[in-house]
Amino acid sequence: RVAWDVRARPGSQSKFVTFSERTGNADMHTDSSFYPMPEEQFLLYVVASARCNGGESLLIDVEDIVAEMEKTEAGRAAYALLREAQVPFRVPSVYAAGDDQIELFYAPVFHADGLAMRWRYDSIEKGLAARPDMATPELVAALRLLNEILEEHAPRFVRQLPDDTLLWADNHRTLHGRAMYTDPGRHLIRIRISSTPNAHRVGPSGISAD
Repeated sequence: RVAWDVRARPGSQSKFVTFSERTGNADMHTDSSFYPMPEEQFLLYVVASARCNGGESLLIDVEDIVAEMEKTEAGRAAYALLREAQVPFRVPSVYAAGDDQIELFYAPVFHADGLAMRWRYDSIEKGLAARPDMATPELVAALRLLNEILEEHAPRFVRQLPDDTLLWADNHRTLHGRAMYTDPGRHLIRIRISSTPNAHRVGPSGISAD
């Protein structure tokens, strides 16, 4: 419950597999975006980096994301909407009760002073698929614009972290991801840090053990 392996799990049968269970890239996201109380910080320890010249770690500062959005009228409108609108996040199968039970959590994308985020685009897309009544054209367009900024435009830290490296990041004010890789031997260990004791934390299925 403290240290989580970040490495591929061959043969996983879940319909909605989280980034830490597969090879490939990981889109920019915040950890526990589908939880009521996402942890404030996280650590990633590199046990074995990818031996395929891929899998670079990526970080984006939320301030840089907001600066990109404020460059255009459409971006400013999207930012305002995503500070207010309740967005459905679908819980990945590994954290949910099971594939057959759809679990959702609702929250704005930007929170606190507007410079903190919860974000996972695939979780939101699956959430809107489960709640099509919430998929208004304005919300869908705002989410797509933000995702384009995150994946293609916002400045980012890019680094291939070697073995025995520790990355420590703010989970509310930065987004993280990884570049494409194919080596199933890549192995990181993730530890999330919260100011709220685990016994008081309630996960998406409604139990503190999450």
